[in-house]
Amino acid sequence: MLKVVNFILIMVVIVSAFSLIKERYQSRLHYAQLDKLKTQTEDLKKEYSRLQIEEGTYSSNLVLQDVAMHKLNLIQPTKQNIVGIK
Repeated sequence: MLKVVNFILIMVVIVSAFSLIKERYQSRLHYAQLDKLKTQTEDLKKEYSRLQIEEGTYSSNLVLQDVAMHKLNLIQPTKQNIVGIK
């Protein structure tokens, strides 16, 4: 009877040990994934800031006027070409 109880206790300890190993491995995998996501978040924040600055640059009137005149070959209309709509 004592041998059976000892065998059962040893099996419980072995199963518990393997369970602990599995959980620690999963924890390490999740931590590595979290670290990757944090890095990706920082990269996206930097890109977002850069794009906001770029948007501010391109939305200024001087840039728009330069693009309209030089790239699109548009000209400023004269008073004769302006039509008012009521």
